[in-house]
Amino acid sequence: MTITVRPGSTVMFTGDSITDCQRLESEDGLKFGYPLRVAGERGLRRPNRPVTWLNTANAGDKVMDLESRWQTDVLDARPDVVSILVGVNDMGWHTLDRRGT
Repeated sequence: MTITVRPGSTVMFTGDSITDCQRLESEDGLKFGYPLRVAGERGLRRPNRPVTWLNTANAGDKVMDLESRWQTDVLDARPDVVSILVGVNDMGWHTLDRRGT
């Protein structure tokens, strides 16, 4: 799938630790991992077409956690494009903890 991101757009990444990538430990809020790689590749290919990059992922979150913060973390930011990667913790917790907590 190809997504066209126009100059001045806001792109948001959200999800669990795969997306979080220690984002709070960096000035740009991306730290390392695929959000930084996507932003970097876009910047190299189109340096004169600025885009705002946001990351609201939280390590350890499950799908239900994402749902509970959807309004404040995603919708209130009014992004033009949203990338969601969450679910690893749902599978892992159910495998390790039969109570599913």
